[in-house]
Amino acid sequence: MTRLSDQIDNDNNFGLGHWSETDTQYSDVRHMMHAPLTTPAPLSIAATAPMDTSGLEYIGATMSAPAPPVDPPSNGGSRALSGVPPPIFNGDRDKSELFLDKFMSYEIVNGDSRQFTTPFLKVALCLSYMNGPKIDSWARHRRLWLKAQKDAGVSMMDRSLWDDFEADFRRAYADQDAKLTAYQKLNKLRMHGSDIDSYVAEFDRLIDEAGYSRSDISVLQKFKEGLQPSLVREVLTHVTPAPATLAAWKQKARERQTVYKELKNAGLHQKSHGGPTPTQQKWAQKLGLHNYQTPAQRAANPAFHPSTPPLARAATGTTRSSPWMWTLAKWTIVDTSLKIRPTKLVTWLKNRDGEG
Repeated sequence: MTRLSDQIDNDNNFGLGHWSETDTQYSDVRHMMHAPLTTPAPLSIAATAPMDTSGLEYIGATMSAPAPPVDPPSNGGSRALSGVPPPIFNGDRDKSELFLDKFMSYEIVNGDSRQFTTPFLKVALCLSYMNGPKIDSWARHRRLWLKAQKDAGVSMMDRSLWDDFEADFRRAYADQDAKLTAYQKLNKLRMHGSDIDSYVAEFDRLIDEAGYSRSDISVLQKFKEGLQPSLVREVLTHVTPAPATLAAWKQKARERQTVYKELKNAGLHQKSHGGPTPTQQKWAQKLGLHNYQTPAQRAANPAFHPSTPPLARAATGTTRSSPWMWTLAKWTIVDTSLKIRPTKLVTWLKNRDGEG
């Protein structure tokens, strides 16, 4: 609230004051202080003619659930093929099965496409992946045959079109000696370096092509023969009991190969020079073989001849020199003058050392 003492005099130095009704400024600012004395006339809007809606279609706004997505046609649909197409087949017989396998994989990815649901188009598509001097003539005759079938009124959906084509292809380009070829490759298969995975994969492929059973003992022997000798030694040394099945050998060979790689990366692996193991050294010492060498050492030094074994004392007390035969692990008596032939190693050692 403004007090009386706060009012500004009419005569002041601020240029403020009251205007009288005769002052021109009075009417200019009156509307700022007081409501208008007269009521404005109401706004009038002219009426217009109603809109002609006879030619318009009435659309009702309704709430409804969205329509479910429409699945692509499962039969007869036409779309671009996806996935990796099979490689071009040039007529090599040893690659015919691989080509059919890749084409089947392509079909699995695009199974709902017209190119595969329609046998006629499936044959035509397969022929498009054949090119080369070894197969051009055969593929041309197959295309003429396919066109003749259509001209004769055979339905494009006739399943026999593909069945006959596949049978003709296998007769013409299947490797008739596939099993023999797989067997020959299996005999030559060897593990290269430390790549155990590639060796196992190739071994499995070849035994399948050769028609062998994984439970066959000869298959297990083939697998061990193809491994690196050092890896076989690692498995036999560190796995007890030794693996008895092909699956167990694969697992243990991979485990020991992994250990080898980890030791090598850590700088802890010591390369073997082919010398005797501690067990071999122990037996050589018991048998008096001071110059014992392993088969690998003897192969590297064919001029090596083992030392003559000590004399054997006969049970009668007579010392005689006995013929001996060299084996991989120890000396073996083949003929002596012993009237009572020793049957145990301990007995032989006592006879050898002159003990009763």
